[in-house]
Amino acid sequence: MRALVVDDVAEIRELISVLLSADGFRIEGVAESAEEAFEHLQLENPAAPPVADVILLDVMLPGIDGIAACGRIKSDPRYRDVPILMVTARQESASLQQAFAAGAADYIRKPVQKSELLARVRSCLRQRGEAGSPAAGRSKAWRPVDSLLLPGRELIEAILAAAAAAERPPAMAVAALRADGWASVRERDGEETAGALTAALADRLAREPATLGDVLAQAGDGCLLALLRRVQAPEADQRVAAWIGGGPAAGGTISAGLAWCPADTPAGLRELTGRAMAALAAAANAGGGRVETA
Repeated sequence: MRALVVDDVAEIRELISVLLSADGFRIEGVAESAEEAFEHLQLENPAAPPVADVILLDVMLPGIDGIAACGRIKSDPRYRDVPILMVTARQESASLQQAFAAGAADYIRKPVQKSELLARVRSCLRQRGEAGSPAAGRSKAWRPVDSLLLPGRELIEAILAAAAAAERPPAMAVAALRADGWASVRERDGEETAGALTAALADRLAREPATLGDVLAQAGDGCLLALLRRVQAPEADQRVAAWIGGGPAAGGTISAGLAWCPADTPAGLRELTGRAMAALAAAANAGGGRVETA
């Protein structure tokens, strides 16, 4: 697999290049600006073959910034399906919304960590392969997850905001889930034990069926969020009910809150996460081990 690394800081370019090379990637080129990246990709020569299978692109670049550069690259048919991962120290919802609206596939946080970099790059390439396979759109497992590497709530909110800005947004749902008794475990046994409970829940969810484009994220305080794209309300209900059918650990139970928004209702998309988390609180207050729908 060929990679292009774009960052104006030489040390970061070198770090990403070394980590990818050690994992079997061929570094097709490095660039310190968007303009230099465009030259590597030969955007001015539409007859040239594509030269990269994945692009790592810094958000804060001199001149043309990374978000604008992402949009320019994605406008080229040769790179429409090539995943672009934004490398950023900024995780505000507005910045991520702009990046996803421009066509970014995922983001990597600075300082760059080897495990997160490789996990996210592999995941994007895996999803790209699934999208082009005959089985695209069929049910499959969530991508393997490490709860410590799950993206934050801001990723789901950025995707929802970008969808809300689209001309015809699809139907979507967000589920918020937590192991019952998580707060008591943290108070009694400490953060490490409570974190292990959340990791067990993440591992359980990772084994459940998912469809291409679904996203699993963490929202803090033991809560996990699942974004379900292009899903109707009955299917969302069935999937979440199946998830809580068994606990994350022997004898444990799960509470879940579910919020759904029909297609072509952009205003409702922005409220999904908050509605799902409010429904989760209602499920836990009602005794746990159940799904409440907002």
